[in-house]
Amino acid sequence: MDNINFKTHFVGKDGFIWWIGQIPDEKSWETQVKNGDGAWGIRYKVRIMGYHPYDDELLKDEDLPWAQVLLPPGNSGSAQRAESIKLSQGDVVVGFFLDGTSAQVPMILGVFGGTGEKQRASSGKPSPFGTFSGFSETMKANPDYVLKQDETNESTASSQESPLKQGEESASKGDNKATYTSTDGKEVNTCGGASPVSEIKSSVNNLVDDVRGLKARLDEGNEFARDAIKNKISAATEDITSKAGGLVSGMVDSSFGAMVPIAQGGLKNLYGGVKSKVFAATQNQAIAHIAGVAAQTSMLAPLQVAENLIGCLANNIVSDLGSNIEDILNSVVDNVFNFTDCVGDQVVGAITNSVIGKVGAGMSGALGGLDKILGYFDPAGGGFNVENIIRQSTNSIAGAVGLRGCNQPPPKDANNCRYRLGYGPISAGDADLTSILGNANLANSLANAARLTGFPLDGIQDIAGALDIFNSEMKVPGFKSAISDCYSGLPTVCEPPKIKIFGGGGSGAEAIPIFGNIIGDNRYRTGSVIDIKLTNPGNNYQFPPFVEVVDNCKQGLGATARATIKDGKIDNIYIVSEGENYPVGDQPEIIVTSVTIINPGSGYSDGDTVTDNIGNQYDVTIQNGSIIKVKPLTQIKVEELPVLDTTGGNGALLLANIDERPDYQGEVKEVIDCVS
Repeated sequence: MDNINFKTHFVGKDGFIWWIGQIPDEKSWETQVKNGDGAWGIRYKVRIMGYHPYDDELLKDEDLPWAQVLLPPGNSGSAQRAESIKLSQGDVVVGFFLDGTSAQVPMILGVFGGTGEKQRASSGKPSPFGTFSGFSETMKANPDYVLKQDETNESTASSQESPLKQGEESASKGDNKATYTSTDGKEVNTCGGASPVSEIKSSVNNLVDDVRGLKARLDEGNEFARDAIKNKISAATEDITSKAGGLVSGMVDSSFGAMVPIAQGGLKNLYGGVKSKVFAATQNQAIAHIAGVAAQTSMLAPLQVAENLIGCLANNIVSDLGSNIEDILNSVVDNVFNFTDCVGDQVVGAITNSVIGKVGAGMSGALGGLDKILGYFDPAGGGFNVENIIRQSTNSIAGAVGLRGCNQPPPKDANNCRYRLGYGPISAGDADLTSILGNANLANSLANAARLTGFPLDGIQDIAGALDIFNSEMKVPGFKSAISDCYSGLPTVCEPPKIKIFGGGGSGAEAIPIFGNIIGDNRYRTGSVIDIKLTNPGNNYQFPPFVEVVDNCKQGLGATARATIKDGKIDNIYIVSEGENYPVGDQPEIIVTSVTIINPGSGYSDGDTVTDNIGNQYDVTIQNGSIIKVKPLTQIKVEELPVLDTTGGNGALLLANIDERPDYQGEVKEVIDCVS
């Protein structure tokens, strides 16, 4: 029988009903926080999951119930002992109903701690059960109270040190055991001044990964999942819009710069034309000259007006760009399952088309009074066209995206700006500006052609162009279009990872991975990268390059490596972290082939030994207390990273070199002494 028939209507005897909710926009409870009319106690409005709708139109924030905060022991205010209790908008809290199943008197027991992921995903506009910033008019950002880059609010004492701080010292200590967090896989920019193209692509990559994770954990039709994805898109829109500011300002500046010589030529042409006409009428050179100068002078005011308008144009365009970028990202979320470079390039191309259209319209309006000096640029009589100038040359946006211009040498890459958490440094890759602008122009032409036929493309495609990211078929294997063959589905085959070596000022180095800790059968095997075999040392390296382990399926995680150089060539690549779950192909049997002595140590004597965790035996040569040579005597199959230890002495640091077992050469039949 239902216990409701035996209700006592006494607190604590009719069941404990607990809940999870969120503090809404501060505006709905600002009278409380500012001690206004009706303020008392410590209480907040709260929207409770499962009890209140996900739509603030159905239930407005100000109509939500007040929830009283329970205080920790010793904090009641008695005997003048009290501490401030401060919750912020967007905080997720847990509590219970004081009136049980009636659910009208909520009490707050505690609050879930925020994370760096929450800060990255926060959007400016509060929304029901969305992720939004806790900062408001009352609670403003203060840098003195912000967690520093290497600080954490996690409860575990074994929290991983920031990969950005992990250096050679930790590598030399054999610190090859990594712990992974929810931020693994996120791309970050570790140095300022990165190009907008690179930063935009990283943001799109993070968005695609975030949404894919949400769709994997939650039913896509779930209301909470839809809201979460919407909030991710909103946060990414704000982030990318700010990064597109560099693209816009650079395009405006370069377009204005391209206009200057045209205007100068137009002024010269105007002077010559007016002078010729006046001289023909008066036959007086002085009067003709004065008339020509007066014509030029009449253009100074429109030029000044244009310059002033163009100075504000970039800000106006950026402020009006958000809706276009949000539409673009909505299409990306719908049509892209796996981020690739071509997806990032097409997003940049779509944004570029949106910007070009706005720059063209804005500058055309600002330059409307200069037709007399700009019109001569177009022999067909169509007038000066900013869009055509931008689309005719990559130089118009080369400066904006941080790329080298025509005939300029590439800059020296002294450091790497892109870092994927949990993976290590990743190659930024040279942005193919010609391809980006070429695809953008082609997509714009297709949109223009559709418009001319009277059947313009739908929505954002009419502005951003008919790019593949607006095509749902791009997730289908074998996809190809008039623009490109940008496939955005999962790789059809998960291949063993490749080793990419970049930076350092040199080129030509090549290497292959060696796997251990292998699990699974022949059909599906995964493992760790326990070593990297250098197959080509390359040339002209001025400092150690970066080493990236590239997994085309992104299922492996955590393998990082470092390189050392000697005489302009790479002489060694060593493992910092083995990682796990990398696809493994066919691999021959691996053994310890030699030992590199990184530090010979001191205090060793004859009889001291070298052993490893596999069971190999080694011949050790000691001279003056230092280990000068170590030779493996046995060839036990290696299935994990060999770690060498010594007895006696101290300070020796030895590195086992592993490679495939050599082919059996057969028995020795005869030894020929060629000396005697």
